[in-house]
Amino acid sequence: MARHFSHTLAAPLLSMLAATSASAQPVDFPIAPADGTALPPGVRIVKSKDGRVYAGPKGQVLYGMDMRTVLRWAPDPARYCTQDCQRDWTPLLAPPGTRPNIRYPAGFEKPGEAADTLDPRKAPDWTVIEGAQGSQWVYKGWHLVFTQRAGSRSAAAPDAIGGMTWNTLKFVPHPPAIEAPGTVATAFFDDAYALTDKDGRVLFTGKCNGDCSWQPLAAPMAAGALGDWKVTLDGDRSAWTLKGRPVFVSTEADPHAVPGGAKVLRP
Repeated sequence: MARHFSHTLAAPLLSMLAATSASAQPVDFPIAPADGTALPPGVRIVKSKDGRVYAGPKGQVLYGMDMRTVLRWAPDPARYCTQDCQRDWTPLLAPPGTRPNIRYPAGFEKPGEAADTLDPRKAPDWTVIEGAQGSQWVYKGWHLVFTQRAGSRSAAAPDAIGGMTWNTLKFVPHPPAIEAPGTVATAFFDDAYALTDKDGRVLFTGKCNGDCSWQPLAAPMAAGALGDWKVTLDGDRSAWTLKGRPVFVSTEADPHAVPGGAKVLRP
């Protein structure tokens, strides 16, 4: 496959890279939660050994081709997958007659300048672009959606295929609304959301026996009750409790790990 780079055409796309990284799916980027956009016809969410992923009409796991990684080879990354690429990958095409509603700028055109298309940086989860074989689904504005062909040379590798070009499309549900102190947030791991502190360290509860070194979740001295959250005094320190149970903050090397006998707090 011939690979040529066009600085004129690729420059606007490269300028969008920093703005789109939060929606990235590659293994070296955080996975953005789903935004609630309706799934394409036949697409569903299935469980895999590594968590929930999107699957096609026949149950095949869906992959995203990260168009950022092919800019050096294709001035129009939406049309990159031809010839050798098509022998390994089948595009997830939109129903016949579906009009593309997203495209990438060419030349010195600014993103979103065309009135009839969406700005990729602000695109919902599922949009349609004009691909090499017709109208094709795109995930989160940047990932052309494919399935692997039977006997594909990459069939044994789930992620980072082709230098992080191809990755399974992983499903992360939208974060739940929580009523909690301002220092409490949520994080998604082990296929579920958990409560964390503002630094992303998981919160847990449990009975700490003996010389306890568990770190309570500190509360401001003037803090008042908030729903199921109450403030308790431990000597001259105030700390949060949840539904009458003490709340602790993980101090493990892995911020999502908790001591033995402890229970992770989930929304």
